[in-house]
Amino acid sequence: MKPSTLGDMIAGQQVHSTSPNDTVRTACIIMTSVNVGALPVVDDNGTLVGIFSERDVIQRSVIVYRPSATTLVKQVMTPNPQWLSPDAKPIEAYQIMIKGKFRHLPICEDGQVLGIVSIRDFNPPSNSIFDRLRGNT
Repeated sequence: MKPSTLGDMIAGQQVHSTSPNDTVRTACIIMTSVNVGALPVVDDNGTLVGIFSERDVIQRSVIVYRPSATTLVKQVMTPNPQWLSPDAKPIEAYQIMIKGKFRHLPICEDGQVLGIVSIRDFNPPSNSIFDRLRGNT
């Protein structure tokens, strides 16, 4: 059965996050240890202030020679990311990620991160480019 809300999709999900003052290396260790491609960045009150993704590491740290051991997450994160509430429909999240060309979307309530969804959590709509490439029409 397909989940009817994003809250259903993230039910039981453990939230892993990082702080703006963590180093890029520390955040990368967290991402690697829990096998995720992005982490919500939260302040001391647990409020979402950014998102830190593999793309941020590559574009804003690695290729500009910023050392991961001394560069802070707040220097390379994407600040003020888009997010949705847990009552939003999964199709809304999918459409936002496709339109915005990003792969991770935090799910928040009252500023607190409840979970995160990835574009990989969704099956592409039928008759999509994926179906056409597979020969299904």
